[in-house]
Amino acid sequence: MIAGYQNKLSPPIQISMTLLLCVFITLKSHANPQYRVTILVDESYPPYTYYSNGELKGIYVDLVKQAARLIDDKYLVELHPVPWKRGVSALQNGEAFALMPPYVHIKRRPFIWPYSVPLLEEVIVAFCNQGFSLKRIDSEDTTAHPINVGLNAGYMILDDLLRQAHKQSKIHLWENKDTFSNVMKLAKRRIDCYVNDRLSTLLGLRNLKRIHPELDLSNIVEDRVILRRTAHIGYAKDATDRYPYKHDFIEKMDEALQTVLATQAIELSDQ
Repeated sequence: MIAGYQNKLSPPIQISMTLLLCVFITLKSHANPQYRVTILVDESYPPYTYYSNGELKGIYVDLVKQAARLIDDKYLVELHPVPWKRGVSALQNGEAFALMPPYVHIKRRPFIWPYSVPLLEEVIVAFCNQGFSLKRIDSEDTTAHPINVGLNAGYMILDDLLRQAHKQSKIHLWENKDTFSNVMKLAKRRIDCYVNDRLSTLLGLRNLKRIHPELDLSNIVEDRVILRRTAHIGYAKDATDRYPYKHDFIEKMDEALQTVLATQAIELSDQ
C-alpha cells in the first residue's frame, strides 16, 4: 500500500521529499558525536570540583560543561568524579585520557602533556592556628618542635621556602583526604597550619562551622600567601595511539574554553 501511495506522488513532491530526507540524514549525522571523551575530575575540591548528592559540581565543572556544548557536534564529553590521587595514578598508568584540574608540574608529572588553557588562577595560602606561622620559617629554627602542616592528598603545593623547611625538618607534612578533613584537624589542633587554595579553604571552614557549630574557629587565621597557580585540564602524554583524536580535541576544547571564559569576563565587566 505504501509503495502504491508513493508511486501516485507527482515528481516535484517526490523530489522535495527526497531532499528533505537528505537534509534529515545530514542533520542527524551532525547531531551524533564521533567520539566519546572522558575527563576525570577531582571529586573533593570545592568550590572548583566536587561530588555531592550524586552530582558533579563546581566552578570548573560548569566551565567545561559550557565549553563541551560548543563542540558536541563531534565530541561527547563526559566528566567522571574520582579521588584526586586515583585520577593522577590513572593518567600516569595510561588508564585515562585527561584529568581536571591539575596545576602545571612538568618535572614532577612528566606523564601529563599538554595542559589546556588556564581555567582560573588560584591563590594558595596558609591558614594557621594562632601561635604558629610559616612567614619566617626560613629564619626561625623549629626543628625541636616542627610545625605540623596539612595538605590535601596528592597536592604538594609548596614554595621553595617550605620545601627547604621540610628538608630541614622544620615542618612535618601530613596528607589528609580532602579540604574538610584538613580544616577539621586544624580546628581540633591536630595540625598547626593548612596549605591550600584560599577560596576552597574558606568554604571548608564555613561548612565546618555549619556542621559543627560547637567548634571555635576564631583561633584560625590566614597566615601568608604561598604561591599562585593556574588550574587546567591535563592530558595523557604520548597517547595518540590510544586516542587518535587527542590533538584535535585539545585544540577545539581550548577554543571553546576561551570563548566561554571571554563571555564570562564580558558579563562580569558589565555588572
